[in-house]
Amino acid sequence: MTNESENMYCGAIKRGEVFICDLAGKKAWALVLQDNVLNGCLPTVVCAPIEPRKKTDRLYINEVVLPGVETGLGKDGICLPYKIISIDRRRIIAKKGEVSKEKMAEVYQALDITLGRFRDKKF
Repeated sequence: MTNESENMYCGAIKRGEVFICDLAGKKAWALVLQDNVLNGCLPTVVCAPIEPRKKTDRLYINEVVLPGVETGLGKDGICLPYKIISIDRRRIIAKKGEVSKEKMAEVYQALDITLGRFRDKKF
């Protein structure tokens, strides 16, 4: 049996970075959404899951294609900001890449669509 801390990522975690995580015993990809200040002090990290993209996959308005070159995952992925998850930082295994500011802007826009913020003039 291995110690949980042996597989834990020990580096700084920043918004826009892509990580491999252990979710319920399975490896999953995730994009960090949480603010860097909170990333430095909370035991959890708010992320959006990334699924591998197949050529036949339909892309919805609240999803974002992330190129494999940016993510470091070797193939294109689809970021699912409508499935926001909170990950215990002990479950983060390895940093794979970082998405561009332009791609993060697309992720924010997809979040705004999901949350209906484009309709809210007050915010």
